[in-house]
Amino acid sequence: MTAKEHKAFIDNIQQALEISVEKTLRRKAALGESVVYAHPDGTPYTLPATEALARYLTTKQ
Repeated sequence: MTAKEHKAFIDNIQQALEISVEKTLRRKAALGESVVYAHPDGTPYTLPATEALARYLTTKQ
């Protein structure tokens, strides 16, 4: 695999992951669910999916 092919492969994977995360957050938000994240020290916390989606879309731009 050439460097160019490798970059294209990685870009495709990254794009697929971004689509998957957004679809999951949208589905959870529509169902009124929460998502679990972790603080930098590893302690978990929950966040309403609507808020998580808003944050995700803001940072995505």
